[in-house]
Amino acid sequence: MATYASGIAAIDIDQFEPRTTSAHPAILVLHGSGGAASYWMDQFAPALNQFGAAVYAPHYFDKTDTLRATTEIILDGRHFIAWLKALQDALDYIAGRPRVDPARIGVLGISLGGYLAVALGIEDPRVRAVVEVSGGIPLGWEDRLQSTMPPTLILHGEKDQVVRVSEARKLQKLLTERHIQHEIEVFPDETHWFSIAARFQLLMRCAEFLGKHLMDRG
Repeated sequence: MATYASGIAAIDIDQFEPRTTSAHPAILVLHGSGGAASYWMDQFAPALNQFGAAVYAPHYFDKTDTLRATTEIILDGRHFIAWLKALQDALDYIAGRPRVDPARIGVLGISLGGYLAVALGIEDPRVRAVVEVSGGIPLGWEDRLQSTMPPTLILHGEKDQVVRVSEARKLQKLLTERHIQHEIEVFPDETHWFSIAARFQLLMRCAEFLGKHLMDRG
């Protein structure tokens, strides 16, 4: 566990950095409304490490002293922007880490983190690949999505009752209209959190996509 600054706030960040002397890509993993940064770090880090990536999971709720995000908090017009700023500051921290290649940074977000991952991809050109799981594009951000958006992978459960699959379809439609490189996979029998069997497939899909777009082709 390390800490970085975002304004006057100290943000905890879980990190897994490969022991290598060469430059490597970095992946930012964004938790959902439950704030379980360390849990999602444990879920994704082993798969992402297969291609030698450093993995970072910022506790971005530290920015607003939030324990759990309700719908009202997410949509109040203040918290989401504050969290996004904390994540942009996380990019500053990551880009400055020894041996991280700042030209090969990706972001992977789950649920609320998926919406933030898309927002970060829209707002920050340092992000070179986006994976959003069980999320979508933030409400009101549709016109901000431009051709500069990096390659994006959308993963969603067809039976998701928390974030409807229509959110994934909406993002897919916008990416197609703006001619942005993207892939989508909808899991027909899965809900918001995915079964154990489907989660393995999801992890491999994430690693494959991020590896394809962040590996050094030298």
